[in-house]
Amino acid sequence: MSKLWVPGIALAVLVSAPAPAVDPPAPALRLADPAIGDQDDMCVWVHPTAPERSVIVTSDKKANKLFVYDLDGKTIQSVDVKHPGNIDARYGFPLGGAKVDIVAVNLRDDKVLAVFKVDPRTRKLARIDDGTIATGENYGGCLYHSRKSGTFFAVVTSKSGAVAQYELADTGTGAVRGKKVRAWKVGGVCEGAVADDEAGKVYVAEERAGVWELGAEPDAAAPGALVIKVGENGLKGDVEGLAVFTGANGTGYLLVSDQGKSTVRVYQRDQKHAYVGAFAVAGMGETDGIEVVSVGLGPKFPNGLFLCHTGTTTPCPVLLTPWDAIARTFAPPLALPPKAKPK
Repeated sequence: MSKLWVPGIALAVLVSAPAPAVDPPAPALRLADPAIGDQDDMCVWVHPTAPERSVIVTSDKKANKLFVYDLDGKTIQSVDVKHPGNIDARYGFPLGGAKVDIVAVNLRDDKVLAVFKVDPRTRKLARIDDGTIATGENYGGCLYHSRKSGTFFAVVTSKSGAVAQYELADTGTGAVRGKKVRAWKVGGVCEGAVADDEAGKVYVAEERAGVWELGAEPDAAAPGALVIKVGENGLKGDVEGLAVFTGANGTGYLLVSDQGKSTVRVYQRDQKHAYVGAFAVAGMGETDGIEVVSVGLGPKFPNGLFLCHTGTTTPCPVLLTPWDAIARTFAPPLALPPKAKPK
């Protein structure tokens, strides 16, 4: 819940505000397999050499499935899982002497974390965890890849406000195991989370309070600081999905789904998290999960992509909107991604 970073290219980020009297941009695509129920979170796997072959993986808590879509909205695969929660992707996990790209999702009923690898040829998922990454009661979460140590972690949230961090590693037999390395608690229900790998930060959304920021390494102090608060700059809550638009040299944006106002609020990614403004997409409402891709995805989405859940229709699709269409609704416009690959 991003998940992507852009190396060493200068990118100016301007303090912006929504342009007046601008209609919300229309989504370019709706992901709605005939079997969907409520796809309330999603992640994007960016193809290593052909970004136009990237895929979106959605987590459907009602259909009890993960859906894998291409950038035309065609379903490539559906995977049966039991009551999935939040879903996230990372690149280059060491497994069996090779590097694999992984997708992880918390399974609420089974109280475990499930981990899949992405086959870059077929773009399909195969489950690779050892079945023992027990989390207890879980609600959402995210992945984190440490630039400091190279270690991969999962952060798991809960309705009780308990949050835990798990180190992920190869079992030595071609599977992924998890070990709890840190636990803390916030004041209430928390589901959404996102890690900023480049900055070494993790953000946790406490639905009625705001967004917590803390160091993502397991020895960092927790629970950190409440850096974005409900009631400030129009943030109503529930605070739901989080995403990071990554520029260079610490620039970019932290995106926050404000479910009570059916908008996404934009904050500077830097340490001060200054409020930039808010936007909506035509058709979005009661939005839970969001995602942003801060690299180009071929000719269909050359300037990045914003994705969101919408809960105002039944069943619930995922809406895909070109990032530049959103950027233009601000004055001055929000920054666009440089042409670089994820890492």
